[in-house]
Amino acid sequence: MNRAIAAIAIAAPALFIASAHAGQLFLLGAVPYSYAESASANGSVVSGHDGNRDWYWTQDSWVTLLANSVPPGQGVGGVPCITNAGTLVSCSTLVDLNTVLKTEASLYDINNVSYDPVVGSLGYNCDIERDGAWDMNPTASYICGLVWNSGCAASGFVWNSTTDAIKLLPSVYFYRPTRANGISDDGSVVAGWNDDYTGWRQACVWKKNAAGNYAATALTNGAATPKKLSEADAISGDGVWVAGLGSPSIDSGAPWRWSAATGYQSLGAQPVSGVGGATAMNATGTKVLCYLGAPLAIGEGFIWIQGRGYVALEAYAAEFGVTIPDGVHLALPLGISADELVITGTARGNFGTSPFVLDLHPSAGSCLADLNGDNTVNGADLGILLGDWGQATASDIDGNGVVDGADLGRLLGAWGPCP
Repeated sequence: MNRAIAAIAIAAPALFIASAHAGQLFLLGAVPYSYAESASANGSVVSGHDGNRDWYWTQDSWVTLLANSVPPGQGVGGVPCITNAGTLVSCSTLVDLNTVLKTEASLYDINNVSYDPVVGSLGYNCDIERDGAWDMNPTASYICGLVWNSGCAASGFVWNSTTDAIKLLPSVYFYRPTRANGISDDGSVVAGWNDDYTGWRQACVWKKNAAGNYAATALTNGAATPKKLSEADAISGDGVWVAGLGSPSIDSGAPWRWSAATGYQSLGAQPVSGVGGATAMNATGTKVLCYLGAPLAIGEGFIWIQGRGYVALEAYAAEFGVTIPDGVHLALPLGISADELVITGTARGNFGTSPFVLDLHPSAGSCLADLNGDNTVNGADLGILLGDWGQATASDIDGNGVVDGADLGRLLGAWGPCP
């Protein structure tokens, strides 16, 4: 699809902001209820949705709508995720089962412009949906989400491409629904929620056992009088950490992370009051994307970095040389690439809302180790870096949140005139 056709979904003129030194910000267009959800390993391909279709984006092709896809909303759930290779997108499409058309989780093949495979279902539907995909691992060998049983009974599920079979996620509370929101890279750990008997969506983790089935653990804050954590929305690729939505009754609504080894950990006092939520994390759980306050309306987007805490996304972008225009807020971050250098989500500003792609890779010809901007990496830059040692400043060349030996190595490796 060419860019003119894609503008049906992303109608407003796109805004591109770059710096001569480093990364770049893409605002895809002012379209209500449009979200950039997921990125390939290097962030060159991004998946998302608006109110009409799921789509994928590249800098060259811009937005390409997925024909016959049915986006989240109006009885359809899920999140359009993309593989690390940037070739497969999880989405929902109408599937004919005994002459009845309902939506099922499917994989869209970008190269072949086709839906294959379709995950399948239990044969039941609630409204228009039989099942929906909420996450998948980087190779699409595992897809997880929610599937409907008879009587509109909902259950979390994991689909395995090798067996082409669905495994249901058991409930801690008898006959209460579950949903999978995230899955580890190897498919062995799943995070999501389990409704309790009052309808509270309690955070839950399922771990695959030796028999290949998933065993459930409902999460609490671990206090002497434990309180139930709200739903888990993110999982690290290694399956060690899960993170999720805060609760007003626990640490003032702060987002949290949890591991089997540590139990519950608040991400700390929030710079913006209200209930915050974690939406995505890196492979090791040391970086967590969050919104604080309320999504889009008054909320603000942050990245939480282990050992550093919350950093507003606009400030984080500036550390990589990207200046965010005044009045633009990267309010709802939703995805982070495997190389941790592309963040996706939805921004807000005087234009309304727009999906965004924040690319923190160095621009062609940029020279990140040239800290004083004289187009040469030399002793002057070394002096600046050593003076900033141990701090979170623009001398943090690799973007890990602190100036350290890794940055020194990069500076020495770039010694001499900039390319």
